[in-house]
Amino acid sequence: MKGFLFLSKLVFVLNLLFVLCVVLRLVAVEWSGTIASILIIGGWMLAFPLNAVAAVWGIVALLRKEMEFQLKSIPFVNAVLLIFQLFFFLL
Repeated sequence: MKGFLFLSKLVFVLNLLFVLCVVLRLVAVEWSGTIASILIIGGWMLAFPLNAVAAVWGIVALLRKEMEFQLKSIPFVNAVLLIFQLFFFLL
């Protein structure tokens, strides 16, 4: 269970980078190479796959009754952003 909690917090940070990448597409800002690399790798490349892994892990844990369903803010925000990412990348 500690692994799931760590993964959900990591995914939350990556989702924040994803939201920042989406916002920065609308605004013309010049970033240094290091910051741009972190945003692109974290926001575009890692956020969606790790968010999907965390969602599947959470659903499996709920079905196996390894954890109880509680509406906590971080997994809820991750689930909402996963739906947004699905629409963003697939449409």
